[in-house]
Amino acid sequence: MESAIGGPPVTGVFSWFLAAGQLTWSGVDLFFVLSGFLIGGILLDARTSPRYFQTFYFRRFYRILPLYFVVVALFLFQHLPFYAFIAKPARFLSLEIPWWAYATFTQNFWMAYLGTFGLNSAGITWSLAIEEQFYLTIPWIIRKVRLRFLSAVLVAVVVAAPLVRLALRALLGDHGGIACYVLTPARADGLSLGVLCALLVRHERVWNWLVAGKNWLWLAFGLLFCAIVFMTWQQYDAFSGAMTSWGYSWLALFYAAFLLLAVVDSGGWLERILRNPALTKLGTLAYCLYLIHISVMQSVRHPLNSWLPAFPRVSWILGGLVGAVASVLLASLSWKYFEKPLLRRGHRYQY
Repeated sequence: MESAIGGPPVTGVFSWFLAAGQLTWSGVDLFFVLSGFLIGGILLDARTSPRYFQTFYFRRFYRILPLYFVVVALFLFQHLPFYAFIAKPARFLSLEIPWWAYATFTQNFWMAYLGTFGLNSAGITWSLAIEEQFYLTIPWIIRKVRLRFLSAVLVAVVVAAPLVRLALRALLGDHGGIACYVLTPARADGLSLGVLCALLVRHERVWNWLVAGKNWLWLAFGLLFCAIVFMTWQQYDAFSGAMTSWGYSWLALFYAAFLLLAVVDSGGWLERILRNPALTKLGTLAYCLYLIHISVMQSVRHPLNSWLPAFPRVSWILGGLVGAVASVLLASLSWKYFEKPLLRRGHRYQY
């Protein structure tokens, strides 16, 4: 079988290992649910603040934009027009997706239109585009919609998202799979489920019900997990008809159930695992790691492939391991000397 993440063809035990990790790409769906929960919770708690919008956008600016623009500028440097004036013209490579799309967080629209992720190193930024578009809408919804109607609005979005995906596949044909994957309306179910979870755990009656009915929540999680096993067995890829119709929504429900269990299971084994210092440290570094890990791994794999041409699988695995360690080291430096000081500055703005 061919590695789903760009590695060489593999057989035997290693192919089973890769098959078991078939859905690792869905980590971004977990990110959407978590983001909806965390951002939704912040906004719900500050809903009546006179500095609601100002504080939210200033804090998001300091957390997201500086690192994003630095990393994306490095990705795009040799693809920008001025590079042709300082290097040999033959080394200048034009972009499928224009540079200003990355600067305005509209690259996901271009990806959907062209049916490609564009520049490999910057391909993962589609999720950042969705996140920024989410920031433009959810503060207004939480601020303006009455709380007693907010849950109905969020449920309506969750129901509408798979219908949007079905429409995109019908309208766009071959490009429909990527469009379903990268466009905000098509992925709004995960974000909205996260906000819905944040709303529910702040409702006293619902919270008490969740705590008292924790076993039922575990049962629901188990049933949702059965479908995850089925998806893995079927080896559905991210753009398949099954995933783009019901699969994304099922993944979002699965991660939402896991999130609720983590919140409700206070003092339990799940909380102890999630509070592991190593995991919490990785969580702190997650933003930078997400942006750089593919490029760092590939920058290690390319020379290894040249040095070990007879062992492509060894180069791929070793390059991934070395690249992962290098990514953690770089992200740690970024957090300590760049991101953390900016975050402190952003938190000078109070709700």
